[in-house]
Amino acid sequence: MNDATDKLFEIPSGKVDTEAIMKTIRKKIKEKEEAGIYHHYNLAKIHTLELQDIENEGDFLEYYLKTIGSTWAVDINDWEIVSKGGILGKAATLLKKIIWKLLKFYTYRLWSQQREFNAQISNTVNALHKKFDLKISELEEEIKNLKK
Repeated sequence: MNDATDKLFEIPSGKVDTEAIMKTIRKKIKEKEEAGIYHHYNLAKIHTLELQDIENEGDFLEYYLKTIGSTWAVDINDWEIVSKGGILGKAATLLKKIIWKLLKFYTYRLWSQQREFNAQISNTVNALHKKFDLKISELEEEIKNLKK
């Protein structure tokens, strides 16, 4: 590399306290978890699926059917709009609350329709899975009887 590209991007390693940054991040996450901010986003589910542990297509399908069954219900309830402090924070919060009140009737209808669609698709996919699972079992039993 030449001197021009070497100087383009430099991070001074001695001046960054990564432990302090990570401590602050963990503290903020804990505060938000305790305040219930992450309640709507079940972040633990992101870590539960490790594709390497799924050994066959059946396990993969079962996992996703279970996930669809537990996530179809879009949360359409209100959640608190909180101020981030300061004069501008309070003004921004007031503006957000006014905009929310103006748009609530419209967004509620859209989210209600999405929730209904999700429920129907979830039920349809699960019903098809059960139907084809039963049919496959019947065909396997028939093949087993024919081999005798």
